[in-house]
Amino acid sequence: MRLAWKELTYNWKKYLLVEVIVILMMFMVLFLSGLVSGLGRAVSSGIETMDASAFVLGKDSEKLITVSSLTDAQHKKLQDEYGSRQTPLDIQRAYLQKASGEKKIDVTYFGIDPTGFLAPKTYAGKGLSAGKGEVILDDAFQEKGISLGDTVKDSSSGVRLKVVGFTKDKMYGHVSVAYVSVDTFDAMGEKGNPMYQKAVHAVAISGGLAAHVKGTESYTKAQIVEALPGYKAEQTTITMVEWLLVAITAVIIGVFFFVINMQKEQEFGVMKAIGTSTAKISGTIVSQVFLIAALGAAIACGLATAMSAALPASMPFYLVPVQVAAVLAAFVAISILSSLASVVRVARIDPAKVIGGDFQ
Repeated sequence: MRLAWKELTYNWKKYLLVEVIVILMMFMVLFLSGLVSGLGRAVSSGIETMDASAFVLGKDSEKLITVSSLTDAQHKKLQDEYGSRQTPLDIQRAYLQKASGEKKIDVTYFGIDPTGFLAPKTYAGKGLSAGKGEVILDDAFQEKGISLGDTVKDSSSGVRLKVVGFTKDKMYGHVSVAYVSVDTFDAMGEKGNPMYQKAVHAVAISGGLAAHVKGTESYTKAQIVEALPGYKAEQTTITMVEWLLVAITAVIIGVFFFVINMQKEQEFGVMKAIGTSTAKISGTIVSQVFLIAALGAAIACGLATAMSAALPASMPFYLVPVQVAAVLAAFVAISILSSLASVVRVARIDPAKVIGGDFQ
């Protein structure tokens, strides 16, 4: 390792270019990683952050809460079975306005029991009360000019809602979430649609998968998230691009060192002739690749983390530490593997040919 470090610092100009390339490429990879997680959370964070382990939906809902409906009898049976471990959840896409005549803003309403475990934690303001006419908004609405204490209007029903709190990282289907009580949710439905019928969309369960109730299906949180429209296709596509870039960046390092080591084969031959083992030369090459890859990965990670802190809340970017660590570890590992081509070539160098002048 010491010999590898001396070589890098002595010929630093030669290795600086590849280090810059590695940093830029890995920064792009981590940016994609943040987008993968950010776009995923933009679709599902409203569900993922819930303190629920399972959801009970109508039998033909295809795991979509928005199209599910439970009968009063089914809801009551779940209430009797689980007590405080169950709570209702209604979801509806809609629009709201800050005031009459202003631009409509996309919103996803979550109708919840304010006393249940789905009630969101607020970083500003307070929680929902049992009455009607209150709303807790995702913090992205603040960038749209909505403040604590403002009154907003549901565009469809005309129901006015007082903003009593703000929460963080709550989105559903790329739209920020607004939490209202079930009573408020039903009131908006009745005023906006004369044919509206009260019905709980789903019931969230905490502490384990729900027992079967006739006419319903129980799903884990992960199953509900994966069934969200666009979630799986979006994640698969960007993740594939991300890992392809990891491999390409690692191979670039391998190719760079292969070319450099080709130019140093006469030196390696002399080193072998004076007694330096192939293992020591190979260890130096692998150590150089490790140092370049690890340093580039660390700097790229720092840049990506700094950028993440500077981005606005509306930007779908989220770095998951475990995922970032996996990407960086894979990059370093593939880089080391790519250096083995240089190791094989060095192992084949015949010092006798170098000394005899037959080296080509």
